[in-house]
Amino acid sequence: EADAMCQAVLLACQCCLDLHARLHNFDTGTGNRLSLHIGVGAGTVSILQVGGIYDRWEYVVAGTPLGQISIAEPLAKSGETVLSPEAAAAIDGILQSEPVAANPR
Repeated sequence: EADAMCQAVLLACQCCLDLHARLHNFDTGTGNRLSLHIGVGAGTVSILQVGGIYDRWEYVVAGTPLGQISIAEPLAKSGETVLSPEAAAAIDGILQSEPVAANPR
């Protein structure tokens, strides 16, 4: 399970790098530029499809990684990705990272 979590976090980090490379400071064509700052969490997530009344369906996403992301993302400055302590532990020794001053890690 640890290997699967490590692989998932590594893939998430690669996605973040790709997003920053492709979209950070992207010209929206409205005179504004897109600014990205991303938080990454690690753990089990549940995705539920709820509804059905009047043929309306919604998705609900839940799990501890969402709480981790809600803490990590505000710590990321423009152009940065911040990992939760759990995500950082999952890839410890594999990727080079720096602690964030306000990060509890």
